[in-house]
Amino acid sequence: MHVLKSRSYWLSLSLMLSLAVMGMFYDILNSPERGFYVLNSPLDRIIPYVPSMSIPYLGWYPFVFGVLAYLCAKDRLTYYRVLLSMNICVWICYLIYFNFQTMVPRPELTGTGLGASLLGWLYGQDRPYNCFPSIHALHSYLVMRAVLSVQSIRKHVKVLVAAGAALIILSTLMIKQHVIYDALGAVVLGECVFTIITGLSLHRRRRKESKWTEGIS
Repeated sequence: MHVLKSRSYWLSLSLMLSLAVMGMFYDILNSPERGFYVLNSPLDRIIPYVPSMSIPYLGWYPFVFGVLAYLCAKDRLTYYRVLLSMNICVWICYLIYFNFQTMVPRPELTGTGLGASLLGWLYGQDRPYNCFPSIHALHSYLVMRAVLSVQSIRKHVKVLVAAGAALIILSTLMIKQHVIYDALGAVVLGECVFTIITGLSLHRRRRKESKWTEGIS
């Protein structure tokens, strides 16, 4: 694609570094020092524990950044909207973590194979706090929501992105990294912020257009 040779594309893509900068604050809040709550529900006890789902869970990284790169090439304005929404949502998540820290009890690691090994590594790297809302579910939902909002994107691409987002969100529950409330909270937060950002952007565009067309009949 000729867009990949465009300097503006790579400059726009570099804005994704803002997510990496935001991630630097994650570990600071990932602790029980301020006290914590457990949000388990009866439904969480029904959801099976599947260590192999750690594979799609870790696939979150290439999935989110890959979809963002695609959006940047396909619809730059929507890319800016969703990236801004992601950063705003993460700040809101951090405020929640600071004031309402939650913890998900983890089961004993069982099984062998790649999935179990990856899950053991994941549990060792990420403490069981900073759970509500789930940033994994939040970013997965937001990039899916952005793709679905672009009319020019083909249906089969939308289906693939929606399936990938759903699989990642489901994986957060099946490896007991998050609970239902974490995923639902992420979806509600993401939808609210993305809708507001999109609405403000469209309102600003209409005002700008009306300013230049005022008095023209």
